[in-house]
Amino acid sequence: MKPFLEVVMTRCSVRRFRPDPVPDDVLAKILEAGIRAPTAGGGEQWFFIVVKDLEKRRAIHRLLLEAHRLYASKVLREPLPVEKLEKWMRRIEEGMYFAPIYIAAYIDLRERLYRDEFYEFEKLMAVQSLAAAIENMLLTAHAMGLGGVWLGVPLLLREKFDEVLEPPPGCELQALIALGYPAEEVGPRKRRKDLSKVVKMI
Repeated sequence: MKPFLEVVMTRCSVRRFRPDPVPDDVLAKILEAGIRAPTAGGGEQWFFIVVKDLEKRRAIHRLLLEAHRLYASKVLREPLPVEKLEKWMRRIEEGMYFAPIYIAAYIDLRERLYRDEFYEFEKLMAVQSLAAAIENMLLTAHAMGLGGVWLGVPLLLREKFDEVLEPPPGCELQALIALGYPAEEVGPRKRRKDLSKVVKMI
């Protein structure tokens, strides 16, 4: 397995996957790594739905196409030009984001930790904890030779995704992870903002 810092520095978003199934023991390790993340108040207010079923995955992929179209045409401050948008949609139709495993990440506030007047604070803490769990899963997947991508666009169509995923009442979708073995070699983006632009030392 790769050294930890190498895993962090080389992880990147993988959007095209081989159809090979992910072994159950590998998937279990990835999920276990997720729930080892820091969790506010020790609450573990997260819930994960793992999707292996082919028809469910096809339904999710169709919704991803719809969500990306909405994102690119309505959400962005500067919508994509029609030609670029249609090219992106064709790439999704041809299989981009279609994965052997999807992990839907929910916050689960059925067991409350804080008083009702601090509900929004509690929800924010649950979202932050869940984000840490997602990062743990993506790093673990990368360390084990898999790839993944963290998808936020399903939040634009929460109700439609919930119809497919059927979460327990009281759970709210926050992200979807597409997971599998990479279909092509990809590497991390070479550039990030310089530290001097995003860090203040005091």
